[in-house]
Amino acid sequence: MRIRVWSWCVLLFSCLFISNGSIAESSVWKVTKDGKYFYVGGTVHLLSPNDHPLPSEYAEAYADSDVLVFETDINEASSLAFQQKSIAAMTYSDGRTLNSVLDDNTYKKLSDHLTSRGIPINNFSKFEPWGVSLVITVIEYQRLGMSPEFGVEEYFNTLAAKDNKRILSLETTDQQLSFLESMGDIEPNLMVNYTLRDLDELPKFVNVLKTSWREGDIEKFTTNSSIVKLRKEFPDLYDTVVVNRNNNWMSILTELTNNAEKEFVLVGTLHLNGKEGVLNQLKARGFSIEQL
Repeated sequence: MRIRVWSWCVLLFSCLFISNGSIAESSVWKVTKDGKYFYVGGTVHLLSPNDHPLPSEYAEAYADSDVLVFETDINEASSLAFQQKSIAAMTYSDGRTLNSVLDDNTYKKLSDHLTSRGIPINNFSKFEPWGVSLVITVIEYQRLGMSPEFGVEEYFNTLAAKDNKRILSLETTDQQLSFLESMGDIEPNLMVNYTLRDLDELPKFVNVLKTSWREGDIEKFTTNSSIVKLRKEFPDLYDTVVVNRNNNWMSILTELTNNAEKEFVLVGTLHLNGKEGVLNQLKARGFSIEQL
């Protein structure tokens, strides 16, 4: 079983767009200070073939950039060694099993869901509940034809390698994995039931996600019930996986105008939202923000 760790955030938290009170043009911003600038692009980590070509503003920012900056090293995150490390993080090594930590009702609901997908629940006997939640979410996105292969990061990672553009990252793969392991702090039955509930709404949610991202319909997404419930029901997790990482990235992002190169920063659009989002934090530090 292979899972790209860098795409997990979109699976459980999806994407948000920051509101600027005007009609949006795209999910790409030009960030300027003292006459120098770089770009920030919000990404959807999993897309389908018919979501291409990407909005033209992405190509515009890419063509004007010398360096691409991702959340983490995509190639390392896709390596067999790191996939094995990821699976190890999601599984018990102390004798516990999925059946032993879930109550009977939750275990049956999970088993029924997996059976409907033709997957025996015994395949996950050693998995921690948060790991199962991630995997079954991946499966549902794949059933909708969405894959990291067609996501924004993968597209530009491949293009940058072909064009010999330099690639940087905001954090290591181990750091990203440690943030996501914090999902293990959530009560197991709550985690699984929350995931199963949201999967029922996933097809509708994906349509909203794609439309909002492509058209830049900010207000439609920021008021989405799935996002509102996430932040309300799991505030500590949201802070760990989103807010704290945004704060950590600031030391890198604020230095990008201190050189002669132009960077194109590509991060999950969830990280751009609200007062704790990357864009508002940059604005508070004296950068001007222009949406393309």
